[in-house]
This record gives sequence, structure tokens and C-alpha cells, in this order.
Amino acid sequence: MIVKKAYNMAKKMNIPVLGVVENYSYLVCPDCGKKISVFGESHIDEIAEELVIPVLARIPIDTKLAEYVEAERFWQVENTYLDGIAERL
Repeated sequence: MIVKKAYNMAKKMNIPVLGVVENYSYLVCPDCGKKISVFGESHIDEIAEELVIPVLARIPIDTKLAEYVEAERFWQVENTYLDGIAERL
């Protein structure tokens, strides 16, 4: 619902929507590496298909990001989740 509202608002303002980035998509278990859908299964693929836009990335909950923010070293975070997006647009 939130994605559709944001998409419709952008369209009304003549702002092009290149795609969707799903934030807090999952959590990776630090012990076994399993992806856990903390907020339930995602429906972003169906929503993106309905809106005719691509899903560009699914960004997990990353505890290292919080550590860097707390230490005021946010600029040192490596975000590989968005790698390759430019080539897909």
C-alpha cells in the first residue's frame, strides 16, 4: 500500500519512477546465514509488476549499518546491495 501511494504521488508530480528498492527486506542470521523475513513475506514483486516498474534491490536489516551510524562513521559503510542498478535501467 505504501509503495503504491508513493508511486502515485510521484506520478502526479511528474517525477519519473525508475524502480523500487525494498528496505528492511530481510535479516540474515549471523550464525547460519539464513534469510529471515522479519516482517513477513514480501509482495514487492507483485506490486512492481502491477506498476510496471522493476525491483532494483532488496536491502536487508544490517546491524553493521547501525554500528557505523552510532560511531559517526556512516561514510565508511559499503553498500553492495545497490551494485549494478545503473546497468539494469
